[in-house]
Amino acid sequence: MDENWLKEINKKNIVLQGEDYSKWDFATVILSSSVLEKLSQEEQSKFQMTDFKRATNEIEYWARVEEICDFFGVEDPDLAGDIYERKFKNLTLDDEIKWMDLKEISEDKPEGFGVKVDWG
Repeated sequence: MDENWLKEINKKNIVLQGEDYSKWDFATVILSSSVLEKLSQEEQSKFQMTDFKRATNEIEYWARVEEICDFFGVEDPDLAGDIYERKFKNLTLDDEIKWMDLKEISEDKPEGFGVKVDWG
């Protein structure tokens, strides 16, 4: 895989002296472990293992189960793996498309799974 586009994204993520990090416009890229493995070891190390947010009620719980199954392309949430995330400064739509191109594809999920970009 050609990671030149990641090098450009990494350049945008550097905190400049005197820059207020808290005012950055962030997007969070969330990857499954199988998608993360497509990246070089150097890029993998920039991601942090995380968990899906815990549900606070039964309706939210079942929505989370569905989200987990969709994200990992599985029928049973117990078959889901680990998730990893990293925040990016000033991510563009082109950057998002490149991340989405890394999705896993299966016969059951031809639209792909294992990558999510959260703009919030």
